[in-house]
Amino acid sequence: MIQQERSRSTEELAEAADLYLAIGRVTRVLRRSGDLGSLSQGSAAALGTLVRSGPMRLSDLAAVEHVTAPTMSRIVSGLEKHGYVVRSADPGDGRAQLLTVTERASALVNGLTSARIQRFAAALEQLDPAERRTLLAGLTKLVGLLDD
Repeated sequence: MIQQERSRSTEELAEAADLYLAIGRVTRVLRRSGDLGSLSQGSAAALGTLVRSGPMRLSDLAAVEHVTAPTMSRIVSGLEKHGYVVRSADPGDGRAQLLTVTERASALVNGLTSARIQRFAAALEQLDPAERRTLLAGLTKLVGLLDD
């Protein structure tokens, strides 16, 4: 859990702001590494999860993406509108629906992932193995702290 009671120095807040902005810049640079078309970052992330994980229920996708079900419902509606996702009856529970990606979605995500991952991998090669491990550990811990 993030401590909110402690007051932070100007230097600590400036460092936090610098790191926050740097993470945002990394995200923006990587997003430009492929043609997202009209997809938001949230839509692209949800679509990527469905491509990698296979069909799933909306509630399960929302949990994986750490968003509320209403937010995921809006995302999925947009993905359906663009022809990236279809809904079908869940064979295990006729009351539930499964979200499945279309071939068009798979082609889009696999192309984006390839360009982004290749660019990211090339940049990571410039870090030594200890720096890469530290970066991964720090970001993983940060996501966990922020995900409360």
